[in-house]
Amino acid sequence: EWKREMLDPKALPEALNEAMLPGMRTVTLMNRSGLQLGSVGEKADTLCAIASNMWQCHEKCEGSGTLGCLLVECEEGRLAVKAVNSFILCCCANSSVPFGLLKAKAEAIHNILQPSLSQIGFP
Repeated sequence: EWKREMLDPKALPEALNEAMLPGMRTVTLMNRSGLQLGSVGEKADTLCAIASNMWQCHEKCEGSGTLGCLLVECEEGRLAVKAVNSFILCCCANSSVPFGLLKAKAEAIHNILQPSLSQIGFP
């Protein structure tokens, strides 16, 4: 069961790896400051900083409402950014991956991580 295992650092990459499919480049979990907690796929340092900044900008906008999943079309691919309690999940894929599939993968990883991360998250 993921809930018990997730607090083991080795379990996080296994959970993130669930989203890897052809065309997926990186799946990463970070804190709100952009500090990478776990990642699979390509190096994601710059991606973490950008995704964290985009998410924080949205949260600071007055009247912005709750954002479920931020989908972004970039020059070199597509991003799905989603909050998991006090953390941020980012899935990066090639342009060949449809947004619907990218969002579905982000939602699936969110559902896997949420029970365990709710135990260690910060408000």
